[in-house]
Amino acid sequence: MAAAQRRGVFTTFDGLRGVAALLVVSRHVGPFFGPLNSPESFLAVDMFFLLSGFVIANAYAPRLEKGGFVLDFLKIRLIRLYPLYLAGLAVAVILRLYMRGEDGDPWTLHMLLPTVLLAAVLLGGPPGETTHGYSLNSPSWTLLPEIGMNLAYALLFRWLTVPVLVTLVGAGAIGMVIAEFSHGSLDVGFPDHAEWATPFRMGFSFFGGVLMHRLAGDRRRDAPVTAVACLVAVIVALMWHPSDSFKPFYELGVALLGFPLLIFVAARAEAPGRLGAAFRWLGLISYAVYTLHAPTGLLLYQVLKRTGIIDVWYTAPWSGVVFLAFIAVFAWGVDKVYDQPVRRWLTARLLPPRPVALAADAKAA
Repeated sequence: MAAAQRRGVFTTFDGLRGVAALLVVSRHVGPFFGPLNSPESFLAVDMFFLLSGFVIANAYAPRLEKGGFVLDFLKIRLIRLYPLYLAGLAVAVILRLYMRGEDGDPWTLHMLLPTVLLAAVLLGGPPGETTHGYSLNSPSWTLLPEIGMNLAYALLFRWLTVPVLVTLVGAGAIGMVIAEFSHGSLDVGFPDHAEWATPFRMGFSFFGGVLMHRLAGDRRRDAPVTAVACLVAVIVALMWHPSDSFKPFYELGVALLGFPLLIFVAARAEAPGRLGAAFRWLGLISYAVYTLHAPTGLLLYQVLKRTGIIDVWYTAPWSGVVFLAFIAVFAWGVDKVYDQPVRRWLTARLLPPRPVALAADAKAA
C-alpha cells in the first residue's frame, strides 16, 4: 500500500474503471448480450470523470502549482488519450468499409472521408447528421469533453479554491437536474441529445473529483473487503432496472450522491496482493476496452453473421460472456503491443525528461 501511494496509484480506482468499462460493452454491442444489459451503464461516464478529476489532481497539482506546466500537461493528456482513440477510429473505418452497401448501411466513400478527417481531430460532424464522426465509434464523444475539462483545470488552476470548486460543482448539479427532468434521462451531452448539458454533467463530475481530492487528500489503508464492496456497488448501480417513475431520482441520486460517496470510500481503500494485481490489470485494460469495444464488437458480429459462422443473437447472453473475455484480452494486447510503445515514443519526442516519481504519477493518471 505504501508503494502504491508513492507511485500515485489507486488500485481500487483501477478496479472501478475496469469493471465499469466492461459493463458499458453490453450497451453498444447488444447482439452479443440479447436480454442481458446494463440500462444505466451510461452513468459510468459520470464515474469516469469523477475518477479523472481526483487522479489528475493527485498527479499534477504540484507541477501546476509551480506554474509553466500547462502546455506539457496538455501534451501528456493527449499522449495518454489519442493513440487508443485513433486505434478505435481505425477499427470503425474498417467496419464501415466492410459494411458499405450492405443491410441498408448509409455510409458512402464520399461521406466517409470527410467524416474520418473530422473524427481524426476529435470532432463530430454537422448537427442532425446520422453519419458523423461520433457515430463511427459512439463512446468516443466523451474524449473531447475530457480534454476540455483537463485544459480548463490547468488554465484555471490558481483560481480553483475550495469555494470556487464548490460553486462549479453546484452549478453542474443544477444543470444535471434540469437535463434529467427536461430530457427524461441523464444520458445526455452527445450529438443531438441535449448537448448543452455537457459542461454541466462533465463539470460536476470532473471538478467534483478535484474537490474530493482537495478535501480528502491521499490517506489510504489496505482494505480488501471494502475495495471489493466498491466494485460490487458499481455493478449493481449500472445494472439496476429502475421503474420509469423512479428513474429520474435514481439517476440523479447515483450521479450526484452515490458515485461521489463511492469514490470517497474507494480513495481510502487499497486492494493488496493478488487482488490489487487483478484490479491494476482491470485498470490497465479499461481505456482500451472503452475505445475499442463498439467498432470491434459490431465488426465481429457482422463477420460472423455474413460468413454464416453464427448469428450471436441466438446464443445470447452466453455469446456476450465470450465477447467480454475476448475484448478484455484484445484490449490488453493492443495496450501492450501498440499503445504503450507509441506513448513512450511520443513522450520521448514531445516532452522533456521528468523525475521518476512524476512519471509514475502521470502513468497512473
